[in-house]
Amino acid sequence: MDVSISIASALHELAIKDKNMSLKQIINHGLSIGKDIMGTMANTLILAYTGGSLSMIIIFIAFQKSIYEIVNLDSVATEIVRDMAGSIALFCAIPLTSISFGSIEMLT
Repeated sequence: MDVSISIASALHELAIKDKNMSLKQIINHGLSIGKDIMGTMANTLILAYTGGSLSMIIIFIAFQKSIYEIVNLDSVATEIVRDMAGSIALFCAIPLTSISFGSIEMLT
């Protein structure tokens, strides 16, 4: 949601400044803005999920569990799936927001 709002807000400001922008230009600007946001948000997602399970991972390492055993635990596997789902949603949000905002902007 944060990514979509940031892109839409920036595109809205650009559309106000240049009322003659084409749909292609709006989408390209949105994708460009999204690329900058994507790197920081992906890192934030991964660090947030990893940080949430870090104490648990330290406990497993203290009991000398192998990495294979740690990764295959339900709680750790769940965190990995959350990371992947969040990243996929992030990668989908950028073009979808750019295209939908551009289409709406062209209609108004």
